[in-house]
Amino acid sequence: MFRDGMGQTRITDNPADDTNAAWSPDGSRIAFTSKRDVDWEIYVMNADGSAPVRLTNAPGFDSRPNWAPADKIAFNSFRDGNWEVYVMNADGSAQTRLTNDVAIDLGPAWSPGGGRIAFESNRDTDWEIYTMDPDGGGVTQLTANVATDIEPAWSPDGSKIAFVSERDGDQEIYIMNSDGSNPQRITDSPGSDRHPRWSQDGASLLFWSDRDGNREIYRMSADGSGQVNLSKSIDVDDGPAWKPGR
Repeated sequence: MFRDGMGQTRITDNPADDTNAAWSPDGSRIAFTSKRDVDWEIYVMNADGSAPVRLTNAPGFDSRPNWAPADKIAFNSFRDGNWEVYVMNADGSAQTRLTNDVAIDLGPAWSPGGGRIAFESNRDTDWEIYTMDPDGGGVTQLTANVATDIEPAWSPDGSKIAFVSERDGDQEIYIMNSDGSNPQRITDSPGSDRHPRWSQDGASLLFWSDRDGNREIYRMSADGSGQVNLSKSIDVDDGPAWKPGR
């Protein structure tokens, strides 16, 4: 759909669930998660929904792809008995595990230059946000509180990270500096506000919210002002992703 919510177009039509859409850096392809081949795997298709190709085919579950500025995709996998962060080439080759611990590691998000990956983990008992190098080294903890902090998303210039936190009672969207300093809440609704995604110019964020009793896609300015419901549907709408250039 367009920035104003118009032009909503279905590009997959399969009996199974298709979720977690992620645009390629050039906007020509979309990676996504699907259960169309029994278990959850990662696929890629053209931007119009044509020519879907399965990239993963491991025992277990693969989900939440995130495209690097280069032609690599980070994703989550449960193939080794625990949720870990993996990376692969955009054609599905060279699948490599980056995290390897007893904790759950989820939601990888590449920095704009591809030099760091942010992710969420419960390795310190509660859920916090971390960053690491593209090879899994250099792990740094960014948040540290007793509440849940999840779903990191880098700003286009790499200076900020939007994320979801329950530190003020319910799930709201916050923005902090990329070193974890100066966190600020930018949503404050009676429902859950989740899955923040930056526009390419850094001026706006997409997210989903169930503040009106149903999950809908919203857009807001980067300071939290001007929150607008874009999807306005009786069905569940979530997992928004900006097309590059928008």
